[in-house]
Amino acid sequence: AKRILCDSHDVFLVDDRVLPIIPRWFGSYFYRKGKAPVKVNLKKKDLRHEMEGATRSYMVANLGKGNNLSIPCGRVSFDNELLSENLKSALDELCANVRPGWKNIKAVYVKTESSVALPIYTALDNKAFKISQ
Repeated sequence: AKRILCDSHDVFLVDDRVLPIIPRWFGSYFYRKGKAPVKVNLKKKDLRHEMEGATRSYMVANLGKGNNLSIPCGRVSFDNELLSENLKSALDELCANVRPGWKNIKAVYVKTESSVALPIYTALDNKAFKISQ
């Protein structure tokens, strides 16, 4: 029943007051599928804005142990402005959690499920790179 529920929806919104007890109810299948619940504050006055913001966001619960990381930053339905805003926010958060920030990030790619990875940033062996005119 949990697998059917997980596979039938894209996003799961959970009130922030009950979020700590949700992992044991959902089980590991939700997290393996990348569908960790997104918290919302149901006490807010502007509930519509809260829900829209939550459905446009993703949570990365664990950075993992490997040297590669995939962070979902948007959907095909997002416009360019929202997608670039989400990408910038994700990179800012990543740099805040990976020490020493950009010095430890070797490359950043943008990819869809069926596309090749397109590079948007590549480190050049920690050397200063200057574009001459």
